[in-house]
Amino acid sequence: MTLSTSALADLREFACLGVSLMLVTRDERLLPEITRAAGARLGEDGLLRLALPLPESRRTVWNLETTPVVALSLVLPTTYRTLQVKGNDAHVVDWPGHELIARKHADNFVEEVVAVGIPREVADSFFSHHRYVCMAFTPLEIYDQTPGPASGLRVAP
Repeated sequence: MTLSTSALADLREFACLGVSLMLVTRDERLLPEITRAAGARLGEDGLLRLALPLPESRRTVWNLETTPVVALSLVLPTTYRTLQVKGNDAHVVDWPGHELIARKHADNFVEEVVAVGIPREVADSFFSHHRYVCMAFTPLEIYDQTPGPASGLRVAP
């Protein structure tokens, strides 16, 4: 099932904010791994690209080699608006310019978490900025996970 143009446009815009990006993968034994992504963009080609910091995401990359199923949570700290995006074709990609996107994302994220009371020096430590590996997947399902009556509902396809 293809997602609606409006759902993809909303995801494209939301990913550019200072959202927390938590990517979940699993290995061949179905053991989960969670990693904080350092930036995300939904491309015109329909792929959601993520910059994953190294060495923190080594196991995530390993998992992608055996199981391409992923779930990405995007949470805006100042509002708690949360989306969960699922895909089943995740793979490592080349993403020119990802360093700039990751830096901009980290700056926006730090401003978000400082606004909710986390000290700047703590917020700055959430990311490493040495090296990244990039991955992408096609969003197949989007769920509203914002606390409230719509939590858990699928965003209109």
